[in-house]
Amino acid sequence: MDRYTAKPQTVIEAKQQLRVVTRQTDYLTPVKSHPVASVGAAFMAGMLLQNAGKGRLPPGLLSVGLQLLKKL
Repeated sequence: MDRYTAKPQTVIEAKQQLRVVTRQTDYLTPVKSHPVASVGAAFMAGMLLQNAGKGRLPPGLLSVGLQLLKKL
């Protein structure tokens, strides 16, 4: 069978290709498209981490956090 096999790249070519791909990627797209839900999820994550560090985590807080994450 004839399949396309990628030519082995040198390290320099691989780095250049990786740099091109990372320049095209916008990691803030979900935040830009859902700003209110993102702020709410960040707030809830901060509260969860603060309470988890102290050893007390209310179960209701976890369900609210999960509902906010579903909206993203």
